[in-house]
Amino acid sequence: MITLTTKNLDITGKVCPYCLLAVQKASASLQKGDELLVSCDHPPAATTTIPKFAEDNGMNCAIKKSAPGLWEIRLTKK
Repeated sequence: MITLTTKNLDITGKVCPYCLLAVQKASASLQKGDELLVSCDHPPAATTTIPKFAEDNGMNCAIKKSAPGLWEIRLTKK
């Protein structure tokens, strides 16, 4: 039986490159189907840096603006 996990990562208040470094570290242990749910308030990281990282590292990326100036990014390992 395969158990899928969801990790939460709050990087609000951080700016690049710390946003990306935190996502890289948190996603390193993801297995196929696992999710990383990221809360981010840094626009370049939420709209460019993290989605590009996900694409380059075999992850699906869904971005949702959850409040003014706050994004929820769902990364799923393929």
